[in-house]
Amino acid sequence: MKILDKVAIIIGIVGVWLYVSGVDSDVWGHVVLGAVIAIIAFIIGKVSDYIADRREEQEEWEEERRSKTFSAWMHSSSLR
Repeated sequence: MKILDKVAIIIGIVGVWLYVSGVDSDVWGHVVLGAVIAIIAFIIGKVSDYIADRREEQEEWEEERRSKTFSAWMHSSSLR
């Protein structure tokens, strides 16, 4: 599990706990704070997924570039 996912889970648990404790005790400040914290955890999770996707695309692009470079090198060497 990625570190940002772990952070998002921990923040989400804290947010849900604050939300539930606010609803149980009729403290609406806790409810709002808990909801905001849970939303922030969701956003962190999405950012983590986005970063992982971009990293994967970058690795694929670099692999393709290396393959093309190697192929060009092989063609230019074999022609001499």
